[in-house]
Amino acid sequence: MTNKPQFGIGVGMGFDTVSVSDQIKAIAKAGYDATFTGWSDGCDIQGWADEIKANNLIFQSVHAPFGKVDKIWETDQEGVDQIAMLIRCLDDCAKVGVKIMVAHVIIGMDRHSPNDRGVQRFRRLVEEAEKRNVVVAFENTEGLEYLEAVMNQCKDSPACGYCLDTGHELCYNYGKDTLALFGDKVVATHINDNLGMTDANTMTWHDDAHLLPFDGIADWPNVKARLDKANYDGIYTMELTRNSKPGKDTHRIYQDWSLDTFLQEALKRARKIFG
Repeated sequence: MTNKPQFGIGVGMGFDTVSVSDQIKAIAKAGYDATFTGWSDGCDIQGWADEIKANNLIFQSVHAPFGKVDKIWETDQEGVDQIAMLIRCLDDCAKVGVKIMVAHVIIGMDRHSPNDRGVQRFRRLVEEAEKRNVVVAFENTEGLEYLEAVMNQCKDSPACGYCLDTGHELCYNYGKDTLALFGDKVVATHINDNLGMTDANTMTWHDDAHLLPFDGIADWPNVKARLDKANYDGIYTMELTRNSKPGKDTHRIYQDWSLDTFLQEALKRARKIFG
């Protein structure tokens, strides 16, 4: 990254009636430097890459699917199939020149037992990423022990990276400083805010609000200081939504905002944190 901070935001944001192409145009118009997308088999990743390039944006990363990543630890054929799917995602990243694939290593609030089978499968994923000149940025989610197991096994590879999700530290990691664990591997961020855990004894995805910065309880000077200490020199990328989780009313303030307003306000707040 240049001395001037660069900022990105992922497509989606709860504006489901706006096409990915039009969201990319709006992200560029709002003044961002970069964006990221999701991925699925058969998605139009080449078309997205072309649109991103046409709008002078950086295709910062691709977020791999994670809905069944628990199978990597638990089952034979389903686990093999999940790794094969993630390798196909790597193939598409390499095809369009995206250097970072963000991945979760677990899903499920009640899982706390990583095993060698899963670790070795993720090791193979990292080895395949290395062949393709792509970095797998493993993200902090629930089940931090799974992430620690994978990072410990794969940290020697240049294709093993870390994606800091600032909100997940609050609602899934009990406020733990994950950069103290993985800061030497941080290559990406998912900047977002939330209100922490509704119940300290019950972890739930309903608390994973992905609010704009300063609408939750995150200590942003501390976040910046920790990223600075880790010598993070990548793009400050946000992962946000305008929609509340089921049973919540946390996002009502965004409901009347246009996509342009949402993007502009998010960028203003990111600049307030990171310069």
